[in-house]
Amino acid sequence: MNKNIAIIGCGYIGTEAASIWHKKGYHITATTRHPERLPELAKVAQKSLILRGSDEEELAPLIANNEYLIVTVGADNSDQYESTYLHTAQVLRHLALEMDLPRHLIYTSSTSVYGDHHGLWVDETSELQSKSEQGRILIDSEKTYLSLHDLGWHTCILRFAEIYGPGREISKRVKSMQGHNLPGSGDQYTNMIHKADAAAALDYALRHNLEGIYNVVDDEHPTRKELYDQISHKFHLPKLHWDPALTGLHSGNKRVSNHKIKAEGFSFRFPHRALD
Repeated sequence: MNKNIAIIGCGYIGTEAASIWHKKGYHITATTRHPERLPELAKVAQKSLILRGSDEEELAPLIANNEYLIVTVGADNSDQYESTYLHTAQVLRHLALEMDLPRHLIYTSSTSVYGDHHGLWVDETSELQSKSEQGRILIDSEKTYLSLHDLGWHTCILRFAEIYGPGREISKRVKSMQGHNLPGSGDQYTNMIHKADAAAALDYALRHNLEGIYNVVDDEHPTRKELYDQISHKFHLPKLHWDPALTGLHSGNKRVSNHKIKAEGFSFRFPHRALD
């Protein structure tokens, strides 16, 4: 059966998912904020267009013409978090109230909403302890999308861990940091997901009409120092140097469980970290 799917903010993961669905013969409408990406999107979507996420006039037709809405928006910087994530959610809710056309919606959130759990395990029922302004915005965005359930919508939130894969190889990151002091001690656990599995999870959630919240993260949780040391060993690089006197970039230490989505039947292609 054909499906009409709108991918709002079709970037790194959205494009990968669009490629999966395009091959299945689904009708894809892909949006982007960046005109230079239109030729790339035209390869995986029947229709591609420029869209600012909070534009009601352009979002309304997407709701009217597509049974499935995939919201994979991403902010270019921290200053754009509210306009990119929360305003998009609020506009979609406003349109849902006006149009009365219940849809299936999948929103890609982040495991950063859990904040710092001091290295303990977290799952979808754990308290959201992110203290940053960006974390608050992501939490409020999730709440807004979940509230669509009261309007008859079917909403699924996929909380992606740190995404890596082609173009975002961990090895490139380690190579780029040679000669620099890294902040902290590197003892925080890593939570990551390969690009292929992130897109596959979107496809699985769509095909199985999943609702509610699911973590999308692989099985392995080495500390960042352990992971970077593995990469350094594989590529014959000097080990990176950590400086506890410097402020860490990665906020929140936790190990994110993927048991819920696996219990739904989802299988990971890369359950173990690919060290490419």
